[in-house]
Amino acid sequence: MKRWVASALVLSVGCTPLDMERRTERGPVLRTYLQETQLGERMPFARTEVRWPQLSLRFLTADICRTEQHAEYTEDIITTRSVPGAAGAVSSGGVLTAVGGFLVLGRTLFSNTPDKDSIDRSGHYGAPSREVATTWGVVLLSLGVPAVVAGIIQLHRGGETKETRKADEMVALREVPCQPQPADGVVELAGGNGPPPEPRATLNGTLVLSADEMRTMSFSGLLLDGAPVLLHDEDRSRMETFRTCASLLAAPVDPEALAREAKTHPNRLRTKRELVRACTTLPGAPAGPLLEAIDSALSLGTGVEPEAKPSPPPPMPGTDL
Repeated sequence: MKRWVASALVLSVGCTPLDMERRTERGPVLRTYLQETQLGERMPFARTEVRWPQLSLRFLTADICRTEQHAEYTEDIITTRSVPGAAGAVSSGGVLTAVGGFLVLGRTLFSNTPDKDSIDRSGHYGAPSREVATTWGVVLLSLGVPAVVAGIIQLHRGGETKETRKADEMVALREVPCQPQPADGVVELAGGNGPPPEPRATLNGTLVLSADEMRTMSFSGLLLDGAPVLLHDEDRSRMETFRTCASLLAAPVDPEALAREAKTHPNRLRTKRELVRACTTLPGAPAGPLLEAIDSALSLGTGVEPEAKPSPPPPMPGTDL
């Protein structure tokens, strides 16, 4: 009997499904560090510098360096194991055990007199109340005790475990030119309307263009010995501003013409004013007299003072090569 109960208990516990839930919680950052690698792809770059009335294009070749910013932090892996119905088994088994134990231990409270109201075919009276209570008590105990034990074991199998480990995460990636070297060669001014300008050779890695030359040139890209040259956005913007200002500041200031334009085409003159204001960001550009003349013409022609706007900030310096 004991072996049968033990076998049934083992089977009931072993065959019970065990639910497992795993979650990961991020802990505090331990440290941050940079990891830099060279891609081995040297490319030509150009930087622009303005000293009115000249625009200098400085050519360099640089490798591409990939800079990765990493964060090292702790990571907790929490595993939760649970057995469905384990608490219910303990609860129901406890009730059955309590009732069965009461019937067995309190069997003396029941009468030991045979039940004379019932008789079987052999002429025997029915079992006394004490015997019935004892039988039911043993049955309930045989059901309740294994249920309680199995439920306790199942609850013990459940629980929560935590494993802590280090983790690494890349939080930022940047590719920048590195290890620059001056580059000399033949520069082609390409991508404009009409025939391209004649190729020019650099001197000490620099090509100098004057304002007079920029007024007559039409190009949108640069080639160094046939290879495309990369320009940062601020360098390209500075070059285009220099080209525009080379045309705007070439003609002498004519207050009368500006006054007529303020009356006939005030919006066009306001647009021209914004272009002239951009010229003030170029070192040495003589934009002041023209800007004052346009403001005066707008004030007299429209009767409204031009809106005083702060000069735009100078272009942000590009990535140092």
